Amino acid sequence: MSPRCQTQANALGATAILPAETPRAVLLDKVDAMLGPGAANAPAGLHRRFIAASAALGDLLDTAASGGHLPASAIDDSVEALNRAAEGGDLDAWLDLVWQHDDATYQHCLLVSGLAAAFAHRLGFGEADRRLITGAAVLHDIGKARIPLDILRKPGKLSAEEHEIIRQHPRIGHEMLTAQGGFAPMVLAAVLSHHEYLDGTGYPQGLRAGQIPDPVRIITICDIYAALIERRSYRAPKPPEEAYAILVGMAEKLDLDLVRVFGEVIVAASAARLGRQAEATTASGRRTGTAA
Repeated sequence: MSPRCQTQANALGATAILPAETPRAVLLDKVDAMLGPGAANAPAGLHRRFIAASAALGDLLDTAASGGHLPASAIDDSVEALNRAAEGGDLDAWLDLVWQHDDATYQHCLLVSGLAAAFAHRLGFGEADRRLITGAAVLHDIGKARIPLDILRKPGKLSAEEHEIIRQHPRIGHEMLTAQGGFAPMVLAAVLSHHEYLDGTGYPQGLRAGQIPDPVRIITICDIYAALIERRSYRAPKPPEEAYAILVGMAEKLDLDLVRVFGEVIVAASAARLGRQAEATTASGRRTGTAA
């Protein structure tokens, strides 16, 4: 906090300056306040949870890319933020915040993790199982941290060769977590098998129904739905109803009993959005009436 450092920060356009030893909670509060306009329509506390989950995910992906030891604290922070958001029934507001992220990998991981947390909550899982499911979702694409950025961030569709490189990320992620050790078997299974289908047409092992445990099936559903509603440079996002209809149409590949429950998660999120829109319209009408 020397005068010289503060002068340099101001010259770079800083809008806030904090000491290096500032507690994490204070830092998150400050960032939340600075991003106030983006949090205007989010329920109280949700934006801070989003910042915490996003920051933790950044730590994980950066560490994975450099070949370092994945920090357990970052995983725990992300899981905690996601599960508390799910308890608040704030999925749709969470998705709105995620779509503000300009990095496709971050966006996808945060989408899948938020969906998985809400899904586990809807299924009535206990706290321990919810943490396991959400943690597996946070790590499901960790192998992409080792995929070249020019492929991950390519603005158009991938070539056959590039697509084959992307398809290596489940094995890469599984090898990373296995080498580090300490991860639950279910988490390892989700990282390796979230692209497997019940009919055996998935990858990397071509597993069939009896070989794919329910937690992996849950994350697969969330992964596919997230990909469908994501905003890509080469195509518009599909609306929730259309994306869900595609899931239902994958009857031979996905667990339809789980897909039906997932539909309840989507309906609840849509209802929450309509409620917020109605409240905003009412509030706008009151302001207009007062001004008149």
